[in-house]
Parts: sequence; C-alpha cells; structure tokens
Amino acid sequence: MNGRPVRRLILVRHGETDWNAEHRLQGASDVPLNENGRAQARAAAPVLARIVPVKTIVASDLSRALETAHIIADAMGADVVTDARLRERSYGVWEGLPEVVLRSEHGEEHTRWAGGLEPRVEGYEGHDSVAKRALAAVADDVTGDRTHMLVAHGSTIRVLICALLGMELASRAIATLGNVHWAELENDTADDAPGNWVLRRLNAAGDTVST
Repeated sequence: MNGRPVRRLILVRHGETDWNAEHRLQGASDVPLNENGRAQARAAAPVLARIVPVKTIVASDLSRALETAHIIADAMGADVVTDARLRERSYGVWEGLPEVVLRSEHGEEHTRWAGGLEPRVEGYEGHDSVAKRALAAVADDVTGDRTHMLVAHGSTIRVLICALLGMELASRAIATLGNVHWAELENDTADDAPGNWVLRRLNAAGDTVST
C-alpha cells in the first residue's frame, strides 16, 4: 500500500436457482431464486453487513441477482440500484440445457468452453464483450475511496476479476464463485486501469469469514 485511501470492491454472486440445482446453464435467462437461494442470501446478509457495510448495492437487473441484493441490503439498511451491464453473459442456444446434455450432444464445444476457449455457439457472448460492459459498470458505479458492493453472476464476475487484475480473460486461475459467495478486491491508486486492483479474497462465504 502507498498510503492513499483504499477503494474496495466486493463482488457477490446471486443465490441458488432451480436451474443451478439442476445444473442447467442460465446465462441471460431470467431465472428466479429458489427457497434455498433465498436462505443462502439471508445467511450471508448479516456477515456482509458486519464486515463490509455499504450504503448502496449495485445489482444486475436479472431477478436472481436483484432479489439477492435486496435481501443483503435489508440487513444493512442499504439502497439497491440496478445496472444491466452486470447481467450474466448470454449462452445463446445453450441456455436451459443441462450439463449432461452439453457433454453428450455438444462435446467438442463443451470441451473448448470448459478449457476457457470461446465455444462456437449461436448467441454466445464472448469474453471481450462481457469484460467491456462490466468494466464500464465499475467505472461508473465504483467511484470514491470507499467500499462498494456489486451483486452479479458467476461468469460475469469471473471475467471481471480477470480484467481488473490484468489477466487473460480466458484464464481459469480465477474460479467461479459459489452461490452467495464473494470476492474482495482493493485499489490504492487513483487509476482504475487493469492491473491496479489486488485480489484479497476469493469465494468467501458467511461461514468462512471472521473479520
């Protein structure tokens, strides 16, 4: 650290949905939380309120992220605003398909995708597009040297972290967050350029964080 105030960014993944439980690819489809997802958010909310209280939470406008944000916000008395640029990437014609079908009927492209490469799938949104819109959201929504919280989606968050750290967007070194798990990044510079952020926590959860 260089003595400057620190800008801190908390990236939270939404709670579980039925499609998560069924191992179906969601993407940009608007799938709501299930009861377990709501319980996950309620369990994490007081922990987040204690360790990273914020006044405003910025959420994807897809219902699973927005409802998660409202549950967390209620625990800390925060407002919630939406930013569609935080939506999950589109998986095109793959959306709604169970993973077992992707493996059996789209084996070659599934292997490419699992290895971090772009699958040749109609309607799939590439890494560059996801990073561009997510970074634009951070530039607009994460201002001032304080703590900020964004509630979004697994793939979007993973690509955004890679972009903020200046890593290859296809890197699998950054794991996808679990439901209502979060990542914490810090920036003690005046520049939000990729590479100026430092990853402090990855895949943190309410039962694993004490400070």
